Amino acid sequence: MTKRNALSMAILLGLAAAMPVVAQNTSAGLTGRVVDESGAPVANATIEVVHAPTGARKTVATDANGRYTVVGLRVGGPYTVTASKDSLKDAESDVYLALAELTNVDAQLGGAADTTSLDAITVTADAMSMMFSADRMGAGTNVSGEQIAAFPSIERNLQDYARLDPRIVQTDKSRNEISVGGQNPRYNAIKVDGISTNDSFGLEGNNLPTPRQPFSMDTIEEIAVDVANYDVTISGGVGGVINAVTKSGTNEFHGSLYGLYRDNSWVAENADGSDFSGFTDETTYGLTVGGPIVKDKLFFFFNYEDYNQGAPGPTFGPVGSSASNIVNITQADIERVRAIAAGYGFDAGSSDVGGADTTGEEYGLKIDWNINDAHRFNFRYGTSDQSVVVLPGFGGRNGNQIALGSYVYQRDFQLDTYTAQLFSDWADNFSTEAKVSYRDYSAVRTPRGDLPAIAITIRNGTSTGILNLGTEENTHANILATETWNGYLAGNWFLGDHTVKFGADYENNDIYNLFGRRINGSYSFNSIDLFEQGISNRYQLFVPTGGNLDTMAAAWSIRNLGLFVQDSWAFSNNLTVNYGFRVDTPNVGEEPLFNAAASAAFHYDNSQTIDGNKTVAPRVGFNYTFDSERSTQLRGGFGLFQGAAASVWLSNPYSNNGSTYTDYFFSSGISHFDPDRADQLGLFTPGTGGTQSIDFVDPDLGQPSAWKANLAIDHELPWWGAVAAAEVILLQVEEGIFYQHLNLGAPTRFGQDGRAMYWNTAGYNPANWRQDGTSLSGTASGRQNRNRSFNDAIIARPTNKGGSQQATLSLAKPMSESDWSWMAAYTYTNADEVSALTSSTSGSQWGNANTFNPNEEVNATSSYEIRDRFSAAVSWKHSFFEDLDTTFSVFGESRSGRPFSYVFDNDVNGDNRESNDLLYIPNGPGDVVFGSAAEETAFWAYVESNDYLNSHRGQVAERNGARGKDVNQFDVRISQELPGFFGDNKAEVWMDILNVGNLLNEDWGKVDEVAFPGSFGVVEYGGIDSATGRYVYRFNTPDVSRIYDDRGISRWSLQVGFRYEF
Repeated sequence: MTKRNALSMAILLGLAAAMPVVAQNTSAGLTGRVVDESGAPVANATIEVVHAPTGARKTVATDANGRYTVVGLRVGGPYTVTASKDSLKDAESDVYLALAELTNVDAQLGGAADTTSLDAITVTADAMSMMFSADRMGAGTNVSGEQIAAFPSIERNLQDYARLDPRIVQTDKSRNEISVGGQNPRYNAIKVDGISTNDSFGLEGNNLPTPRQPFSMDTIEEIAVDVANYDVTISGGVGGVINAVTKSGTNEFHGSLYGLYRDNSWVAENADGSDFSGFTDETTYGLTVGGPIVKDKLFFFFNYEDYNQGAPGPTFGPVGSSASNIVNITQADIERVRAIAAGYGFDAGSSDVGGADTTGEEYGLKIDWNINDAHRFNFRYGTSDQSVVVLPGFGGRNGNQIALGSYVYQRDFQLDTYTAQLFSDWADNFSTEAKVSYRDYSAVRTPRGDLPAIAITIRNGTSTGILNLGTEENTHANILATETWNGYLAGNWFLGDHTVKFGADYENNDIYNLFGRRINGSYSFNSIDLFEQGISNRYQLFVPTGGNLDTMAAAWSIRNLGLFVQDSWAFSNNLTVNYGFRVDTPNVGEEPLFNAAASAAFHYDNSQTIDGNKTVAPRVGFNYTFDSERSTQLRGGFGLFQGAAASVWLSNPYSNNGSTYTDYFFSSGISHFDPDRADQLGLFTPGTGGTQSIDFVDPDLGQPSAWKANLAIDHELPWWGAVAAAEVILLQVEEGIFYQHLNLGAPTRFGQDGRAMYWNTAGYNPANWRQDGTSLSGTASGRQNRNRSFNDAIIARPTNKGGSQQATLSLAKPMSESDWSWMAAYTYTNADEVSALTSSTSGSQWGNANTFNPNEEVNATSSYEIRDRFSAAVSWKHSFFEDLDTTFSVFGESRSGRPFSYVFDNDVNGDNRESNDLLYIPNGPGDVVFGSAAEETAFWAYVESNDYLNSHRGQVAERNGARGKDVNQFDVRISQELPGFFGDNKAEVWMDILNVGNLLNEDWGKVDEVAFPGSFGVVEYGGIDSATGRYVYRFNTPDVSRIYDDRGISRWSLQVGFRYEF
């Protein structure tokens, strides 16, 4: 930690004692009004709140209007709340509080207006009062500890519970990826105890720093899911914000021992009857224990968890394998490649790539200290070590790739977190909180060898497969380390009908990222024969400057200071209004190394960052409660929310500045092959092919931000204690990110559909193109008019295009004293975006966008849009045997498939990126030229069988204009409590069944979708007919959608668990 960072944190902590605070993120609160029998306010009544499990006590007085607010309380309960005046104060209640909510508890004292002799009374809060609360304005869902225990979650992560909110979709269950309103998943924020636990660099799809959640669900007390929360303390709210609070110790010793198990025989079999190959078995075991160190004063809570998944395997395999998806590569092809590799002196590995386990171990310790009635402190330490086997090179864009064992690598993660919080009450109307955290994180890739990346195209009939071997090109050297500090100060000052909140939050992220891509070389071969001859059709090598690998590392830091102020005004007994704003200012500590030649060539300063590009975000929310027999409220608001761009996106200019490495790129390959890294520079004439690759940031680019607005009505129905709700949420991008290529050069011509094209003359000659869409060696070359001193020159630009509209109808019966709770909802989503931002490198960000012209800023359907989603959850609990509960819970959803685009299966415009050019769908026979009559006949038969293509003849396919098949899945948990061995101890056994529909019918419950990044190749470009100027199409085998089955998400599976609570 630098002196500057330490000083900044010290100043913020020093301010804590002078700033009024309420904890909206980590704790709970009570508010209400005390009146006498006539309805007149009772001033100076004493409100005493006691947390029964720990003896923590808070006392406040009502103001002249009879109002009171108590904040900084532990989540849960039970609490005793006593309202009294003079000497009467024996009241009891059973009040439970929700995370980040002010629970409303009103009281009526006595039987006369004389407030000198009022009786004490007991007040209670229930689930219904939490739903109908004056501070509930935006959109979101609270998930209680009881719900966490009841509902199924094989993955044991927050995302499995966030899906209980009808507006949140698990767009990729395998990666635990969720999207809110069709927005990019990286825009979500995950917090634990109010402090960011997000992926500090931006490589993981689950928004967490590790593939598996780095903290056990057995440590989580409650979860708050915010879709649109207008509280100004909320940062990172462009997507969703998930905030979880951890458990604490109490005055009684309590704990648990637990374990979970499943193996591949408890998963649906493969089509040929063999066992599922995604893993052999999976075990989790752990313990929790908490209790008093000093009764009523000092408490601890400790947890430990260990996870092991045996030998994960791929879902793609060669002909004759039992994999879910078969690639047209034979075992004979594989054995020949292995023999050739052995001749070169290295082991390519076998097609059986398993054999390595995925493991995880984590533990945590939380200390809570009730210093006195006015001050409460807690500290939590957590650590997580994970080692994850990764199987790259399977599937690919077209679902036609498999890999050998040498291509596999291990990712090793280490995460240590430290968090401290201090809650202080200085007066009845003045409280403070200070919060600080530190995270130390590393992620290292460990390959099985030190080889070049090798891809071999194998043709069997009209079908083409790709066999990957060697060391995956992004894993030649890949080390990431970050250190992150967070501070938070916020406050509430109670001034009659007004609650004024103000404060600050701060984050500093120090980053070291060594991304030594392609330093061993990256080869593509057009056949096994050419691999044997050592003649590649594409070759690329990155050589660090001076041979020093560390020069390729991006070492930099980014800080953000947020300042906020807000007033919550209880305008009347019916109307509460929040209004305020926050200001976020990023500060980048170091600049990328300036490249004068690149800046002169492309007219942008490559050392530019987002430093100082602040965002001012106003927010307003309201809640109006109707005077009606049954609870009814109208709520809504609008405001600007800033998120944080994944740091990896902003890191690219540090790695790609044109000075740290030389990019040797031969688009037609070279005539030699050598597996030794040290020999790569000797395979071609030194000095040839060497270029620079440069990344830029537009000077106007800031952090992503979006306007959100919602309007909702909630009404208590006269039946079953249910609540009906209707809600609309609107989002408009204020500042997004998209990428443009500055080194395409001028177009050399335009296609018949008007698209710009960049080929050399040979690239337009049909004689140079094969039927499979590959060009003859040494002929077609793209970006003919580029600046040849550079390869890629890509800039991150701002855009204000994009947004979403969501409408939700729901019915819910919250958990209460009855046996049943349930919810059912329908959500419609319409979402647009300019760029899906699917990747980590700028080249992939630009190249993965399916476009008509490669640099267009066009708004189209979001890659994450789930148009229709029906969701339902039911939980039933009953005690058949004394106080031993039997619980049956179901969560299910039926949703639209993910969008995808019809594209050319190769590069049509010569920008050197394949499978991202939107398809021109001919109007009819004769509109384009085909390589043969047979190809033309087959093409039109295919078009006529495809509804989308047939209905869009004569048009360019829309980006994400088509949609995959609907997904229908539901999960079940059945649990039974058992008597323990001692006293009030209990045991519990349960069974989770994932995707129950697939258990009933093997064709149900499958996720059938187009592979990442949503590009469906139909036909290959084969030049331009010189006589007519029309495209030449080469047609062989179009892409197909695939059964997405990573981690078995398209098949039923079963898991059993056991817990002993003491």
